[in-house]
Amino acid sequence: MGPRKENHRFLEKGNHLSFPEARFGLTKKETFNPVNYREDKSEPRAHQQVLGMLNALQQNFTSLLNVVTNRLSYDKTKEVAFDRLYKEMEELKQDQELQQFRPLFIDLILLIDRMNNIYNDKLELGEHNPELINVLQTLSHEVLEILYRRGVELIVAPSNKFDPKIQQVVDVIPTNNPAEDNMVVHMVRHGFKYKDVVLRPEEVIIKKYNS
Repeated sequence: MGPRKENHRFLEKGNHLSFPEARFGLTKKETFNPVNYREDKSEPRAHQQVLGMLNALQQNFTSLLNVVTNRLSYDKTKEVAFDRLYKEMEELKQDQELQQFRPLFIDLILLIDRMNNIYNDKLELGEHNPELINVLQTLSHEVLEILYRRGVELIVAPSNKFDPKIQQVVDVIPTNNPAEDNMVVHMVRHGFKYKDVVLRPEEVIIKKYNS
């Protein structure tokens, strides 16, 4: 009887071979489950995938934030550049209009001066002609309206103190009161400005303090 037959006979009697489970790290109650082993191996991999997705989202968000920030900065710079360009174009247009129409503006201003002089002379001579006064006033207002439509206005001083930016002194009256120094006491001729440019300063008489 060979060894193979002896083995079959030994198993048929209900005998079982005992394996040294402790050598393989297994107890009698523990068995090796391939499914559980695969799940344990896949859990760290899933964590790594989630972390990778989060890192990718963070990078995309940072890139988007940089794009938005750069775009806002570009738009602001572009807006400032356009505002400067529009301002320069408006100033250039204003200068061209002033150079083109300045002679006409000055002639119309002198016409107003002549009408005012006639009116004042008539009053000084005691000639009260209602019809003539009405004609002079009407013409003067119409010329002022024409100038106003072209951007020319009368200069209106903000106070009774002399302002060299918009006024010109044609005569001085001495005063002993220091509070009256540089005070405007009389306007001789109206001043005119074209937008922010003075065409002719207002001619005034001021008081001057003598210490």
